[in-house]
Amino acid sequence: MKKLQKSFWGIDKSCIFVVLKTTTTMNNTTTTIDKVRNYQGDNSFILNLKESLKKWGKLTEKQLSAAEKCLNGPVKTVSENLDPNVKMIVDYKGESTFVKDLGEKFKKWGTLTTKQIEAGVKAIQKENDRNATMEMSMMTPGQTILVGRSIGQKMKETYNLEFNPTLLDITKVLAVSPKAVKFAGKMTIKRGKVCMCCGRTLTDEFSMLTNMGKTCSTNMRIPYITDRSQAEQYREAYLKRVDEIGEMEFWVPRKQIKEWNGKGKYVLRMM
Repeated sequence: MKKLQKSFWGIDKSCIFVVLKTTTTMNNTTTTIDKVRNYQGDNSFILNLKESLKKWGKLTEKQLSAAEKCLNGPVKTVSENLDPNVKMIVDYKGESTFVKDLGEKFKKWGTLTTKQIEAGVKAIQKENDRNATMEMSMMTPGQTILVGRSIGQKMKETYNLEFNPTLLDITKVLAVSPKAVKFAGKMTIKRGKVCMCCGRTLTDEFSMLTNMGKTCSTNMRIPYITDRSQAEQYREAYLKRVDEIGEMEFWVPRKQIKEWNGKGKYVLRMM
């Protein structure tokens, strides 16, 4: 009888232990599910779990464990004393899903990497510049501009050229943004002391006669002169080539515009 009693009590205690453990787990699960179901905050992870709960009516063990840790963790609030760049991302109300995602990440984790902040600010500034761009079609006859190599390279790729055009006669202004001006223009036809293609100073006799260096002439696909008497014929060939290339459109950063006379200075003052 005593053996049976010990056995009985052993089983009974074991049963009590199992029941208590199961009850405790069930209570924790119920509490966590209720927290997720009634959650009203802005934590994207918990909100996603809330949607899953609505759809499937339950959460996995891993989801429950993660939710419990997240819900019991310190609540991160957006402070007015945030770094200005971070605040710009958190307060963003535009259409960029990338920036919005960064804002959600900050709300969830309370921090962003330096690269994330830089990329977010760059995306916002780009959007602001685009929204602030003023479209126009203002004629600018008689004005010439010398652009940088990087701009010339873009035109070379866009218009399938064999050279980087850098010296251009501006035909019109197409748009103005806070950081740049969009022009339309052709290869210059003005004679001067620099190459009409690359803008470099001319040094030898034939280049000063043609206003074009031999290398640029080759890139422009114009046979170079071998005698002074061919200079005028060369000029005609160059003008024909300029017409073939036609008008090109290009953006020039404001900081690269060292001098712009005529109507130009008024355009820059518009924004």
